[in-house]
Amino acid sequence: MQTATGDRLVDQLRGNQGDTSPAFRVDAARYRDDAWLARERATAFARPVPVLASSSLAPGACVPIDTPIASALLVRSPDNTVRAFRNACRHRGTRLVDAPQAARRAIVCPYHGWTYGLDGALVHAPHAAAFAPEPLHERSLHQLPVAEHHGLIWLNTRDPAGFLGDLDGDLAALDLASHAVHRTARTTRRCNWKLVVEAFLDGYHIRVLHRDSIYRFFLDAASAAERVGPHIRAVTGRRTLHDAGPTELRAIATPSLSIFPATTIIVHPDFVSLVTALPITPDTTDYQHTMLVPAARAGDTAHWDKSWSLIEDTVFQREDLWVCEQVQRGIAAGTDHLLFGALEHAVGWFHDELERAVATTS
Repeated sequence: MQTATGDRLVDQLRGNQGDTSPAFRVDAARYRDDAWLARERATAFARPVPVLASSSLAPGACVPIDTPIASALLVRSPDNTVRAFRNACRHRGTRLVDAPQAARRAIVCPYHGWTYGLDGALVHAPHAAAFAPEPLHERSLHQLPVAEHHGLIWLNTRDPAGFLGDLDGDLAALDLASHAVHRTARTTRRCNWKLVVEAFLDGYHIRVLHRDSIYRFFLDAASAAERVGPHIRAVTGRRTLHDAGPTELRAIATPSLSIFPATTIIVHPDFVSLVTALPITPDTTDYQHTMLVPAARAGDTAHWDKSWSLIEDTVFQREDLWVCEQVQRGIAAGTDHLLFGALEHAVGWFHDELERAVATTS
């Protein structure tokens, strides 16, 4: 996070400038309705989305990425160019790559052997004469908009900076291009995707839900947030917040960036979590967490494994995602609306933006 921005939000925390937003409700149907999810997919998820850390895509690598609106194949050529293609053969539509592959010279369809260069061009089709008069030279893979920006690879855009707006400086300040991936977790959880986003926007629950894990590091209900276009930046106060003397931001607060609609970046004291929550059905979510550590310290495996165990295995999986599933079960039991208070006001901003996006299909 940019220094001036972080200082401003920390000043709000230290001044105990609580938010006075009124309580609000969200209709529970928004978490279980197929038609509403279809509108979210068509609008909110058509926006740019960071899908991979740059360090996860080495030259020659091919990585499949599935989002609510595209099944994509990310490829880095030997000249370091990143391209994205539909993950489908131009012959019979077969999925080309189903798991990350390293050091590839070509992409070969597992069904009939159609072969593509890393630039997407069709270079070989067995028994090509059988397709006459079809012009096979025109059967290159379909390209998708993609960009590499601030250490992340983005789909649905060639201009992430324009989408991020003023949040672009916050992302640049994290210098993720100098980070390496320590570990990645991907699971399917039985809850609506919005519940996961909301959990990361809510500082109200730390004292109770995280009582036995990370509450010892944080103040109770001490967070400050602000809207940045459709996005949200926030800081959550740590117990060192009121210590005397100037202190580096990450030592006294945990910054986070919520990139609309479904990406959360959490800035821990010495590493960064990149979290996405993508809808599968109204009550199932594809959750992914990538732990990014400074490349210069990537070899400190024991230290990073300990952090992973606390944050991913305990805080995220056993607490945050577990409680999201309990909320979904409550909704299925007949809850008609969810109630939010002033300490959860950032969740209201998220729903405001989602309402605006979905309204474009009305």
